[in-house]
Amino acid sequence: MNQAMAASNEAGNPVLNNMGGRCQLSRLTDPSAKTAEIHGFCTYVDKDGDQLFEQCDWMPASPNNCNITGGTGKFEGLQAALVVTIDPLKSNFDGISQVIGHKKGTYKFVKTN
Repeated sequence: MNQAMAASNEAGNPVLNNMGGRCQLSRLTDPSAKTAEIHGFCTYVDKDGDQLFEQCDWMPASPNNCNITGGTGKFEGLQAALVVTIDPLKSNFDGISQVIGHKKGTYKFVKTN
């Protein structure tokens, strides 16, 4: 799956605020159990060109977990553990799903040197 993302931070701090992103995800399905899991990576960029890197693993009957694993510029050394909830939207296009995702969690900066 290829997803285009737009992020805003309700608190207004720079982590995931006014950033555009792209996610490359794989969906693995088990038709007999009617379940699916999703794994992949996302990259977000702000107006200054600084980036965030995220890894996501969504397993059946578990919270949707993503981790920010680092970044560039002002986001260098950033780490975060996030839980993602999704609200589906009605799409105007066949074969395209649209959602609003909400990420909640904590972050910290870790020295890289």
